[in-house]
Amino acid sequence: MIVTDLSNSFHPVPKQTSQKSSQKGSQIRKKSNKLAKLENNRFSIITNNLDKCYICKKAKKEDLHEVFGGRNRQISMKYGLVIPVCRKCHDTIPKSKTLTQKLHEVGQKAFEKEYKSENFIQIFGKSYL
Repeated sequence: MIVTDLSNSFHPVPKQTSQKSSQKGSQIRKKSNKLAKLENNRFSIITNNLDKCYICKKAKKEDLHEVFGGRNRQISMKYGLVIPVCRKCHDTIPKSKTLTQKLHEVGQKAFEKEYKSENFIQIFGKSYL
């Protein structure tokens, strides 16, 4: 049996419910605005010079790199665990495990020095020292 008329049973585009979709959109927008505000207000407790690359010390800063990335990226921004890097060094960081480990150690030491009352392991999930 071949069915030729699918107009009553087949809906290629799901129907939208007006209340749920508008609520989800506003939640996403609020989170994006919060993240944008956090990114615009980044600061560093690791270095005072945000104009030169922290790694090579030669090139002018092009990016700000969060020392702890992934799920800890926003926490890094909140606590000032950010370093200025040039584009070349920014591309090198995730490829080099030793450099990443060294930055994690420096970040943890700076955090523990600056925020004595906070528990690093509780906030970031593990110790890098």
